[in-house]
Amino acid sequence: MLTVSGLLTRAGSFRLGPLDLSVPGGRVLVVLGPSGAGKSMLLDTIAGFRTPRHGRVRLDGQDITGLPADLRRIGVVFQDAALFPHLSVRDNVGFAPALRGHRRSPEAGELLARFGIAHLARRSPRSLSGGERQRVALARALAARPAALLLDEPLSALDQPVREELREVLRATLRDLAVPAIHVTHDRDEALRLADDLAILDAGTLRQTGPAAELTRRPTDGATARLLGWAELGPTRHDTGGLHVGDLPIDPAVLGNGATRGTVYYRPEEVLLGGPDRHSSPALRVRARVLEVVRTVPLARVLLGTTPPLAALVLHRDLDGLGGEVEVTVPREALRLIEPATPVSEVAAENRRAGRPSSEVD
Repeated sequence: MLTVSGLLTRAGSFRLGPLDLSVPGGRVLVVLGPSGAGKSMLLDTIAGFRTPRHGRVRLDGQDITGLPADLRRIGVVFQDAALFPHLSVRDNVGFAPALRGHRRSPEAGELLARFGIAHLARRSPRSLSGGERQRVALARALAARPAALLLDEPLSALDQPVREELREVLRATLRDLAVPAIHVTHDRDEALRLADDLAILDAGTLRQTGPAAELTRRPTDGATARLLGWAELGPTRHDTGGLHVGDLPIDPAVLGNGATRGTVYYRPEEVLLGGPDRHSSPALRVRARVLEVVRTVPLARVLLGTTPPLAALVLHRDLDGLGGEVEVTVPREALRLIEPATPVSEVAAENRRAGRPSSEVD
């Protein structure tokens, strides 16, 4: 178990925390947030590269807050791989076993094979592609037999095909480990592919934590909703005709807990266009004009002439014959009301007043 409690640290005018996190062995916590949220700063503090102002870091019940980084038994994989340029691929991976007296560790050979880089064993890091360097960095981190693993956006600098391929290798590797792992990213798809649990970090403040599936279905604030793919529809209003967002009538029964004030969010990939009626009592049903079709990949984006505007993400095969007016249906589960936010936290307000932080706190 890796536990962070009451952690607070600073970099110049930027403040992170206080925050609490807990990662059981064998689970992957993905910290998702925009650039400048404090994600790298969090990992640096857990790893021992930065000293917190307050709080504790515990690993398997031991307080490691005061230990230097090399005594924490925590493996770290950075965005730029940070390989030893004077060592071969094999020697990079075997570096930690060599420190333990194993010059020809079978463990290193197994890891080279696992990550598909055995044929690169004698190569210099300078001769490798970005994806190959990250495979070596992951193998090197695991060769140290860490009690916990931290991954600082290791895939973000890679081209998309390489990133997607290595994401699957990383996912399988993390599933095989019995140690707690924290992976930070600003990529929603990457987060949802790798995470058992999610933590949403924004402007140095932890917004929401919990199982990934639960957060995706039930975000509790606007920042979390947007990061997890919900689109903002707009604020609710009441009139003699009932509950509306702009000109769109909303069934108040779908909003839950009797709440009717706040901002409504929806999932564009759940918006249905035309076709048979599969929802006898949807949250929203209107007829709307198709304004534009943007053929993005893998789903096309269809922009609709409603007030406020709606967008639908649909399969390309469903675009045939789509034009003019269509029936638009939004299912209950694709609509969510976020109640008026409490005043922004002191930490977030302070960080936003200070402006964009440096890249070291990303």
